[in-house]
Amino acid sequence: MINLRSYVGASTSRLLVMVDLQTRGCDELAQDNPQDLARVLDNCSAAIRHARANGIPIAFTRPCKTLGLVERGVQSPWLQGLEPKRADMVFERQHPSCYGNSLFSDVVSRIESFAIGGLGAEEICLATAIDAAHRGHHVTFLSDASASRQRPHADACTVHGVATSAVELFADVATTSRWLVATAPRPVRGHVWMS
Repeated sequence: MINLRSYVGASTSRLLVMVDLQTRGCDELAQDNPQDLARVLDNCSAAIRHARANGIPIAFTRPCKTLGLVERGVQSPWLQGLEPKRADMVFERQHPSCYGNSLFSDVVSRIESFAIGGLGAEEICLATAIDAAHRGHHVTFLSDASASRQRPHADACTVHGVATSAVELFADVATTSRWLVATAPRPVRGHVWMS
């Protein structure tokens, strides 16, 4: 059965936001469940390829650690094959929500809808979905293109299930394959007028 609400919601996503696709976060998550992480990264890659092939803008976000007034910490490298390209946007944030970056907030305010996936779903994707809902923006959470970290009393899979349920309160939840279909170009159908 198709969840029509999430399908229609996914089709309005005209921006793809990929969160923290960097080696440091990936190495931490790989200790929890390497097979699941490989599937998540494959889905992230599929979403990025689809967005680029169909002219959907991509925004990459990453944490920014400031050491002082001007100094910044060393960034972890992007994951190989999932790096931003010249045409992509990169936003750094000091808070969990992507809206903590004023430029991100400005871009999304013009588009008003986006799909989000990546690493740290239990923190970054959830905080961003909550902020988006408060701003009246529409979010589609790509649940299978996202991973969550384990917590002291719960494994990564359990945390991700809880995070997905929490995100669902503020956003539509869809699989990557459903998002790919929903955002794929469709031929215009209608009447053929003969002269």
